Amino acid sequence: MLIYALNFLLGIGLFSLKNTLQISPVEWGLFFTFILVIFVSFKRHKALSLNLVALVLGFVWMSLTSTQVLKNQIKDIYLNKPILVTGEIIELPEKTVRNTKFIFKAHSPFQGHLKLAWYNHPDNPKVPTLHTGDTWQLLLKLKHNNGYQNLGGFDYEKWLFYKRIDATGYVRSSSANQHISAADKVPSADRLRQNIRYSLLPILEKQAFGGVINALIIGDRSLITDKHWLLFKATNTTHLSVISGLHIGLISGFVFLLVQFLWRYSTRLSLVVPAPVMAAYFGLLSAFLYALVAGFSVPTGRAFIMASVVFASIIFKRHHHIWQLYSAALLLVLINNPLSVFSVGFWLSFYVVAVIIYGVGQYQNKSWLYRLLYIQLLISIATLPLTIWFFSAGSVLSPIANLVAIPVFSFIVTPLSLIGALLTFSELLYLSEISFSIANQALIYLSYILEYLQQFDFNQWHYAQTSLIDLTFFIGIVFIAILPKALKLRWLSAPMLVLILFAPNNHIEDNSVLITTLDVGQGLASVVQTKHHTLLFDTGAKYRSGFNLGESVITPYLQAQHIQHLDKVIISHGDNDHIGGLDNILDNFKVSEILTSVPEKIQPTTLPCQTGQNWQWDGVIFEILSPDKNTHFKGNNASCVLKISTPKHSVLLTGDIEREAEHHLVKNNKEKLKSTVLLSPHHGSKTSSTQTFLEAVSPSLVIVSSGFKNRFHHPAKTIIKRYQLNNIKVLQTNCSGQINILLDDGVEFKEYRRDFSRYYLRQCE
Repeated sequence: MLIYALNFLLGIGLFSLKNTLQISPVEWGLFFTFILVIFVSFKRHKALSLNLVALVLGFVWMSLTSTQVLKNQIKDIYLNKPILVTGEIIELPEKTVRNTKFIFKAHSPFQGHLKLAWYNHPDNPKVPTLHTGDTWQLLLKLKHNNGYQNLGGFDYEKWLFYKRIDATGYVRSSSANQHISAADKVPSADRLRQNIRYSLLPILEKQAFGGVINALIIGDRSLITDKHWLLFKATNTTHLSVISGLHIGLISGFVFLLVQFLWRYSTRLSLVVPAPVMAAYFGLLSAFLYALVAGFSVPTGRAFIMASVVFASIIFKRHHHIWQLYSAALLLVLINNPLSVFSVGFWLSFYVVAVIIYGVGQYQNKSWLYRLLYIQLLISIATLPLTIWFFSAGSVLSPIANLVAIPVFSFIVTPLSLIGALLTFSELLYLSEISFSIANQALIYLSYILEYLQQFDFNQWHYAQTSLIDLTFFIGIVFIAILPKALKLRWLSAPMLVLILFAPNNHIEDNSVLITTLDVGQGLASVVQTKHHTLLFDTGAKYRSGFNLGESVITPYLQAQHIQHLDKVIISHGDNDHIGGLDNILDNFKVSEILTSVPEKIQPTTLPCQTGQNWQWDGVIFEILSPDKNTHFKGNNASCVLKISTPKHSVLLTGDIEREAEHHLVKNNKEKLKSTVLLSPHHGSKTSSTQTFLEAVSPSLVIVSSGFKNRFHHPAKTIIKRYQLNNIKVLQTNCSGQINILLDDGVEFKEYRRDFSRYYLRQCE
């Protein structure tokens, strides 16, 4: 049965890797070939036929589900303009100082699920308190699902697809925003969670880790502080800080053991219903109630299915092998929601459970403490490939952190948090406060240990895996490492692991340079790498909401590339979309030198960029061409202009210069402007890219860094037409995602969004 389940998963996985929903002629050919093989060989090779059936069914099921989800996405006629929408708030709204985020199920003039934000700002009245189940009429501005596409970054578009969100947007200030009706009196899981949140909030606000306790009770992570998130992330313990499969399994397992123990005290009851069967009913009920309180999110729903399979086998007295139960849970989860394959939690949970099943069977003759330590170490090693694949980072000390944190969360914090909630609703407030206080104190003591582990420089490692072949090879290494000792093959894993972990990601030779223009939306951030040096040109924006491109895009990319030190940072000028992410970069990387046209905005040791500054790295020449100290340019025109030259090619990075600075460069530095690649001035604005400037630079390729459907309408159509009339190839980050340009003997470019295209990602127009 396990093989059938894995083939069903394989079929789903194969479809998830497609770059289009359409079935190609090759795929149709394979499909009919499989059908023919199944029909011809079913009697003689039944196992093979059934496995092919499972694979085909998985592929078809994922196809049907994906088609249905994408079919529901909002039509373009409703996007990028104010529109009145009536609908219902579903799930728990997340309220912060800056805004309230919520999921809105639209009823009119279209139907769909919208991810919205209602901002607090001077032009907008105070955001009202939003309740799950309430019906509103709201003036919205919606946009197509869109995210940044970069190596190492979070794939927001895939996440929105997985969550079945049909569009995103925000509420505009308007008198048309009206509360139509309150939630009906029929109870729902979300309203139950909302009532629990508001009832517990006065008590939990007094606790330092109240947000974590709240998350453990109702799965609402919005109250967890940034400091605590960073601490859990740095030690790979985030899976413990919200309701997960581990918590549901532990609570339902505890209830099962407790009921079984008590039921056996009554001989009469045990004769009517055996203790294990009655305990299984209560275990199933407790798993259901806990998942219900957690809103039956995808992770908790998955955990409930896994627990249900185990308890159901006990109730129906079917003594299945553990791997049969595992297979049944896997099939049920995938049938219920094949999009689970886009969830990190899906892979980690089933992978870890499989590792635990394997580990429990080892060293049966050893003590329980030895086996506990062995399984913990086994999980840490075995999950290394998936951690690298999904996060491009990890914690070296996570085995120690989890060895301490898992018992604290499992046996102290989670039980006491749930007991505290029950005592609160029983109006035993004094006892509930004691329960919450003990849970909070346990987390405080745990945080001391995690902070101690976090401070070690070697704790965090980073690695970029971009190939499924690499992932498969890595998992193979792990399997060799955990093979039974008797096979004597474990020693092979060490050299293989060293080889894959420390293999360089980029092979940049002398006299070559790699320029990576990151997809930071309406802004600019370019990473320049030679053989032994790295330069960062601009750092994207930091928004009022707290979202920071330095944190979300640039830092993950640099870490994925094993870059810990920046030889030079150049901030072209002081606009937010160029300087906003700098603080995050300075917090996470050692920077030798900063050049900028606005040194007063950064720090005293920053140097002004000026014409004539130059240096050489690994055979590559860097020259500052503007601003000239004799000019009085300000703002955009004062942008630092950097030319990077190899023996055969060059690239010109221009910041936001406009026609005045362009004319000055043509007049005073024309002989140095000629370049193979041009980073479009001012994101392709009408005020830049003059004809005389383009003739002086004479590029064969232009890179435009701009946001999808940005409010400035960059790049301007007239400028794109001007590039085309000059026979210049144009690449745009809003269409290509991250763009890599390698200058060596030739010019090679790669577009991340196209190289890693998937059917659920936004397509270029």
